[in-house]
Amino acid sequence: MNKYKRTCSNCNVDFISSSPYKKYCTRDCKMLWNEKNIYSYNKCITCDESFRKLNNTDANKFCSKKCYFERTKSHPEEFGLIERAKKAFESWSEESWKKGLETRKKNGNIIEDLNWKQYWKRCDWLTRKIRKQMLENWDGYDYIDGEYIKDNLKLHFSDKNYPTLDHIKPRSQCFKEGFSPYEATTIENLKWTKRINNSKKHNKQV
Repeated sequence: MNKYKRTCSNCNVDFISSSPYKKYCTRDCKMLWNEKNIYSYNKCITCDESFRKLNNTDANKFCSKKCYFERTKSHPEEFGLIERAKKAFESWSEESWKKGLETRKKNGNIIEDLNWKQYWKRCDWLTRKIRKQMLENWDGYDYIDGEYIKDNLKLHFSDKNYPTLDHIKPRSQCFKEGFSPYEATTIENLKWTKRINNSKKHNKQV
């Protein structure tokens, strides 16, 4: 077997190798060289944990997809989500909506046999999921009568003045028009109001 005199690329120590292409005297040296020349560490802006990233890639801000999605929910303005939603709303037309509806059905994103009870439950689940984010960004005012009601969160949840999230465009209307539960339950279509106002409004759009 041939022997080759090599110099370690990390520690500059001479060593004998069976391969003329080996660059490192030990595995530890290889890992140390990689750490210095290929990898660097960033701190995740969501969980504050350090994570390793490649030096030749754009600066990463998140250690995982979970942290990325948590950040998009709590800080939608950083990702332009609010502006994108506004632009989408401004460019809405019935023709493009119908075309999009057919595309979503074709791709399986809309379940045509989803009945009203299933639709209502899906919307209810999505509303609970987004509640924390809506609460953090809320100014505390009832969008229907303008009364400050954030302190009403101290009341029992069944109280008529307890704050609830209301669908501006009613779920029943979204269901009739073919919107998916995800489209019906967006930040733009949810507003805080007292339970009694929510009940009085029922299926009407304010």
